[in-house]
Amino acid sequence: MSDLRLLTPADQPVLEAFLASHTAETMILCANLARSGIAEGHTPYHGRYAAAFEGGAIVGVAALYWNGMLALYAPRHATALAALFAGTPGPAGVIGPWQQALDAQDALDRPTARLKLRSRETLMGLQIDRLQLPEPMLTNQALTCRLARADDLPLLRQWRHNFACESLGATPSQDLNATVEADVARWVAEQSQFILLDGDRPVSGCCFNARVPDAVQIGNVWTPPDWRSRGYARSVVAGALDHARREGVSQAILFTPEDNKAAQTAYAAVGFTPIGDYAILLFAD
Repeated sequence: MSDLRLLTPADQPVLEAFLASHTAETMILCANLARSGIAEGHTPYHGRYAAAFEGGAIVGVAALYWNGMLALYAPRHATALAALFAGTPGPAGVIGPWQQALDAQDALDRPTARLKLRSRETLMGLQIDRLQLPEPMLTNQALTCRLARADDLPLLRQWRHNFACESLGATPSQDLNATVEADVARWVAEQSQFILLDGDRPVSGCCFNARVPDAVQIGNVWTPPDWRSRGYARSVVAGALDHARREGVSQAILFTPEDNKAAQTAYAAVGFTPIGDYAILLFAD
């Protein structure tokens, strides 16, 4: 028999134990829980959590976060967990292992025709002691990777806006501008955003969109079109992970569209290998 229910702060230790056994698939859940605990609200990283229990142990979890995204890791009971968050307003999207995300989509009654993004992703992992600096970083002495600063914010807002439109199906709007501004300001303040410079010219960026003491998840990898096919993306990712390695991080995770072979090749050059699948489902407004 299974028991499905919303979680309270008293459930946090058992939830942390469950997530720790599946770090690669649950980085966003792990990182948000570590930052805000089980606390619902509109503040970044807050969310409402639900879990499925069997024999007193958690076997699946889902969380609806402040930004409207439903994140889940539920090898069992994904449909029932997602159904707990159906209603008005419902989630803005779903992220999680591919089939589990599709089960959640069905539970939320969001037909594929109403999706603005339906991306099957390749989940990739790297033990950071196996990080390989790519050829551009070894041969081009002008390349440097550093943490972003406050004076980088105008450029980062432009890059994030373009990333959202190109990669996430967003359309330009005042709401998008506000979301972009809040995201990049938060990443810079948290020292999670990185910039690659070729000489004095910014050419690529990435961030840690989830982090726990021993692991980071790479996201927001963006190179402007004029600077692509020069190895900049793999170089900024390697530079960010080299920074994490010096801070004692041992594991890195990312996911990228399974049909984006160029990105997969770039990440493989750094040392990443495929370890599973993932989904980003974004619902039309």
